[in-house]
Amino acid sequence: MMGSGTDLALLAGVLGLSTMDDGIPNAKKIAEENGLQYEFTKRVLGSYHPNTVLVELTDGARTVKVLASSLGGGKVEVQEFDEYPFKFSGERPTLVIRHSDQKGVIAELSDILYQKGINIARMANERSKINGAAITVCEIDNIIEDTFLSLLKREIPIIDEIVLVQTK
Repeated sequence: MMGSGTDLALLAGVLGLSTMDDGIPNAKKIAEENGLQYEFTKRVLGSYHPNTVLVELTDGARTVKVLASSLGGGKVEVQEFDEYPFKFSGERPTLVIRHSDQKGVIAELSDILYQKGINIARMANERSKINGAAITVCEIDNIIEDTFLSLLKREIPIIDEIVLVQTK
């Protein structure tokens, strides 16, 4: 098992608890109460920061993989999202958008964010191949509502999925 409470911190993060939450010491109990099944496995993840973990979340129908490093003091840096190489901190609201790689998608996305008064702090895009699956990550300065995600999907129909990583 991991030392320094890493296992509790990881469970707390998966459960959506903040770094200052009083529930962290009870994360195992909270996970059990919520029906969360988990296991920790040690493995070599490559040449990343020594405090790096691969979190795989499955609900039966879908699996999400996040490779992230703990930098200390509650700071985290995501290294990969579903095996796409991305770096983002989670310190700002972040949109993770799955879509098809097509000309103009980034411009259209940027334009909608601009029209809604949303400032992009950092943006990255990766694709599997030309016209294949792609992911765009936008760290933004504004907290947004779930209704905005529906608007984006309506305005840009090739969006398959949007995950909003909110900060606490």
